[in-house]
Amino acid sequence: MVVDTSAVLAICFREEHGEWVLEKMNQSEERLLMSTVNYTESLILVADKRPGARPVLQEWIKESGVLLVPPSSSQAEIAAAARRKYPLNLGDCFAYALAKEENCPLLAVDRDFRAVDLKVLLPPGISRQ
Repeated sequence: MVVDTSAVLAICFREEHGEWVLEKMNQSEERLLMSTVNYTESLILVADKRPGARPVLQEWIKESGVLLVPPSSSQAEIAAAARRKYPLNLGDCFAYALAKEENCPLLAVDRDFRAVDLKVLLPPGISRQ
């Protein structure tokens, strides 16, 4: 399962769906993957909102078992195509590309993933329609 930036931030900032994300990660029988692009995005956004939390995030990622995956050239191509097809930002494009390439679900709380052509795990209340 690919973990999107939005899922990590929901945990870090104790947002509404943070517990749901943790539950899904803990219940997953699949490897937990995250693009290094999304990891970078998470570190930047955490440092912007809570500068002291960045080392905590780094440690949590290491301990969580999330495998950080650098983007390949094929992921870059998938991400570029996704940007043209869906209303996704750069980070979302790379989360999508990794999930597409690995043929696995994407864990997110981001409404922008509602229309993509892969399995997306979204919290209750965020419809795929």
